[in-house]
Amino acid sequence: MAAKKCPKGHGEMALTKVIKTTPFKGVDLQYETTLYVCKNCGLEAATIEQTGELQKTIADEYRKHKGWLTSEEIKNLRKEKGLTQKGLAEKLKIGIASIKRWETGAIQTPAMDEALRRQLQSDYTEDLYSGNRTFSTSRIKLVANKFEEILGKILLKEDDKMLFLAKYIWYADMQAFRIIGRSMTGAQYAALPYGPQLNNYKDLVDEIINADIINTKLLSPDEEKIISQICKHFPAERSVYDAAHREIVWQEKANGAPILYSDSFRLTEI
Repeated sequence: MAAKKCPKGHGEMALTKVIKTTPFKGVDLQYETTLYVCKNCGLEAATIEQTGELQKTIADEYRKHKGWLTSEEIKNLRKEKGLTQKGLAEKLKIGIASIKRWETGAIQTPAMDEALRRQLQSDYTEDLYSGNRTFSTSRIKLVANKFEEILGKILLKEDDKMLFLAKYIWYADMQAFRIIGRSMTGAQYAALPYGPQLNNYKDLVDEIINADIINTKLLSPDEEKIISQICKHFPAERSVYDAAHREIVWQEKANGAPILYSDSFRLTEI
């Protein structure tokens, strides 16, 4: 690699390992990289190749922060499975260009990260009943409170059949699984005469009302965004109730049959 000179006239710059912190998608990422550094003024510079590698490093650090597969992990796991890029693309039913981008630094969506893990990690198991999250009444209460805050109305009531609240929470869980890769509450759902409903909801209402949310994991920015979008889409209780009844994933189920989180990809009303 040709020597690089300091633009301030201090002579040749030295290749140096440095620790950098970069804000990216709302997260401050810290990572190590190699740059040309002037020993006199501390000016840093990078070649085109280094800049490309730097962008990949930042993307991979962000993926590590989110718990997603990095570019090298995707590439190595694919090779361990004996798959070509084309072969993996065919299994995922996507274009080969997406695989190439993910292996060179582009960031996959949460849903595609889940799909990649299903294909590449033999020990990966997906819970389609609870949406890859442990069930929590405290989390249900936290989500319910957020809906109440945005909509400006009480939804969680004693001796309630949860005809409306359950629909809001159902859409929130399904959308979270579809977008983020896991539900918000870990709740399981069944197809009942009055629409999608929490399993054993009659036994859960009081438990949800009395749940302690002080030590519950806060909603992530992505989760809050999903809830806000659902509130905007369904500002009236009746609108979310009617929409849930129009969903084919409810209509096709026998009474009491489970509605799996894999059904989230077939929702049509949101």
